[in-house]
Amino acid sequence: MFKKFILLYILLIPLILKAQFEPNYGIILNLNYPTIGSSIDNYVGRGLGSFGMFYERPISPYHANRFFNSFDFTLEPAITLLGFRDQMADKRYDGTYFDFSGYFDFIPDRMSNDLKIMLGVRPSVMLNSNSEILEFGNYRVLSYDPVNLNYKGRFDFSGVLGISVSLGDVASVELKYAHSFTNQSSKGFFYGRPNMLEFGIRLSAIKIRDKLIVNERNLIAELNKKSEGTLLIMLESPNEKLIKLLIQENKLDDAHFVRSMQLQTNKNIINQFNKYFKFCKVQFFIDTDAQRVSKGDFANVFVDENLNPLPDVTFDSSNYFIGSFCEDVSDYTKKSDYGLYIYDRNFIQLGKPYNSDANHLSVYIGGDPLNYFRRVKTTGYYAEDFGKIIKKLSDRLNRLRIPVNQ
Repeated sequence: MFKKFILLYILLIPLILKAQFEPNYGIILNLNYPTIGSSIDNYVGRGLGSFGMFYERPISPYHANRFFNSFDFTLEPAITLLGFRDQMADKRYDGTYFDFSGYFDFIPDRMSNDLKIMLGVRPSVMLNSNSEILEFGNYRVLSYDPVNLNYKGRFDFSGVLGISVSLGDVASVELKYAHSFTNQSSKGFFYGRPNMLEFGIRLSAIKIRDKLIVNERNLIAELNKKSEGTLLIMLESPNEKLIKLLIQENKLDDAHFVRSMQLQTNKNIINQFNKYFKFCKVQFFIDTDAQRVSKGDFANVFVDENLNPLPDVTFDSSNYFIGSFCEDVSDYTKKSDYGLYIYDRNFIQLGKPYNSDANHLSVYIGGDPLNYFRRVKTTGYYAEDFGKIIKKLSDRLNRLRIPVNQ
């Protein structure tokens, strides 16, 4: 009788494959639990799992408000590990199987395919069978066990009933019960594959690919748009609080040094941006005008390479983003790092490819560890330090900005 089922199963496969609808394929991960303990008291199931691939294709198409409900078929090869324990004899049994499951999936909702009822068969071949006994706190594999009558190459056949629920475009979860028609185990011996419950998650390679393609296209479109806009670079103003404190302590030279060093740093940043940043236009403003910029007020906020005000600057105020060499909490390191941070117009950090670890400057200014302690007062990085970061960012954005017509 089982041979007839298998023969019918094999004959149906080429007929089903002729269906001309969009396929779906990917991987499936399962956890299983044999229910052998429900019929044999001294046996307790062990939670193990399986890994497999699936190919899925609609038999009837998905359409809203169809008169007839939809159906899928699924083919699923997998490697499965099953096991249970004999509580009385302190023994446990493991079986490794190659499964080739096939399901008809009924979709009750005519508006979506988020819920599926699965009915199928699972022929399987045993790849390995082990018996282990507990000795001195550890399990030892038995070379021979008269209780375990299973053998390599044994054929088993199960029927499967389950339900699948979509978690979105990429994943779905499943709960299935597999009833073995070849299970002949009893209290005295283990023979055949046991019944089991199975919980799985199915990941669609097609949907993952489609998401990656969509994300890439969106990023390309975004970069192309930004390349026609303007990057507004916020420069740090001298630390007036520190300067005032130094003046009160009569450290006039130190106060002058702090102010002049910050101004020189800003000039270095402007010079390096003009030299290396080729992605889009750049304008510069001082952080004292950050509030005005955040409100979209750009009147008299921009400065030239000598930090002198620019009275009239024309740019597309609907297409800009903001950057700054500053110390901020990095989304990557989750700690405060000094480097070039890129923000949207609301000063919210952007993700990749705008911000990355490559944007961060070393804590050792110019490679000198002693300069780390001077950074707060002087921000004394060399111009080349800024230039390396700016060039990396420009190259990265231009490399990812694939022209739309290619």
